Amino acid sequence: MIGAIVTTGVFALLCSGLATIGNLAIARDFPDVNLENDTDVYSDPFFDPAVALRYEQYRLTTNLFFHQARVLWAVLILLVGYKFLIGLL
Repeated sequence: MIGAIVTTGVFALLCSGLATIGNLAIARDFPDVNLENDTDVYSDPFFDPAVALRYEQYRLTTNLFFHQARVLWAVLILLVGYKFLIGLL
């Protein structure tokens, strides 16, 4: 059980770190894009299609790691809670 908790925690940290690095890469490479607005960069006439494709790849990869980290943190909480509950009984 301890191995599952440690492994899940390590992978949750790894995915959170990769999502953070992805967000920093998006902010560095695309400073003109406002991440608060969920805009379609392909319909923007000022975006080169190659740049828009790279932006979407960064964004998709970052979102993948972000959601994966959220699931792993939830699983970690469940595992720690289960371990704690079993320890009380």
